[in-house]
Amino acid sequence: MRSPLPTPMLLLFLCGCAQQEPDSPAGAAPQAGSELDDAAWSQAMIEHREEADEEFRTSSTSPIAGTQRLQSDPANRVYLARQNRTFALGDSAAPGAEIAVTREETGWAWEDLGGDVVCEVDGEPAEAGSALADPATFVVAGLHVRFYPGEESVIFTVYDPERPEKKSFEHLLYFPPDRSYAVDAKLVKLAEPDEIEMLTSRSLKKTFYRYARIQFQLDGEDRELTAFKSTLEGEGSEYLFIPFRDSTSGRETYGAGRFLDLDEPQTEHFVLDFNRAYNPLCNYSPAFNCPIPPRENHLKVAVRAGELTYPH
Repeated sequence: MRSPLPTPMLLLFLCGCAQQEPDSPAGAAPQAGSELDDAAWSQAMIEHREEADEEFRTSSTSPIAGTQRLQSDPANRVYLARQNRTFALGDSAAPGAEIAVTREETGWAWEDLGGDVVCEVDGEPAEAGSALADPATFVVAGLHVRFYPGEESVIFTVYDPERPEKKSFEHLLYFPPDRSYAVDAKLVKLAEPDEIEMLTSRSLKKTFYRYARIQFQLDGEDRELTAFKSTLEGEGSEYLFIPFRDSTSGRETYGAGRFLDLDEPQTEHFVLDFNRAYNPLCNYSPAFNCPIPPRENHLKVAVRAGELTYPH
């Protein structure tokens, strides 16, 4: 889950305040179970990777189409002004203003100032003046602008389908599928999950909760990673987020580390598949704000599985 798509990782897209914002690729992938034979397991992995490539190539909000991240200062009314294929924010209607978002008692509402703006919330049209309690997408002159409302400010992420990196994209890069990296693991829940503020690529902080220890063996030694949750109750509380670094980070894989996410296992023992490790969105564009794996999730072993650094 690598773009603003209807996937579980949307629930982890939290900025340093309270806004929902994309920071990592596509959502919680189904874990490859031990009941699959090697051929079926390999085929499922290939199909999973082909689906990711297709999203990158075709989605209007493909991570590799990201060009800007704009965050307002706390304000009751924010204007978005287009400047050719870029945008600027302000608290007054500057020349070129296309959209205004206003804080109201029921949330945020929007106005079309340019006369040719399309807005969608959860894939459904949202009329001007309607509330924007959830992330919305504005389409302005072929540009797609994701809006993330918060209590103190708002964030806009701009996607340009004409970005050269998007137009030239062919496929993501991976280590060959290797079932030895689909390891037997044990989920050890913490008695009392504690709150942690994870630093991000933009020197901000994102709030997560330490939820469990994941214990497993790799390269003949016992290893452990911490599994986090973005929320402990309600929507999104059923997913685990496992950011990590390893000895390949900064060499073969993305320097800041990689992510795993999965449905919380229903049993103590499960399969943790590092072939599903993927890059933060920051590998594809400077438009994103990505959590950095904490030191407790630095593995002293080379995890030669999952996604490689995407070069551009």
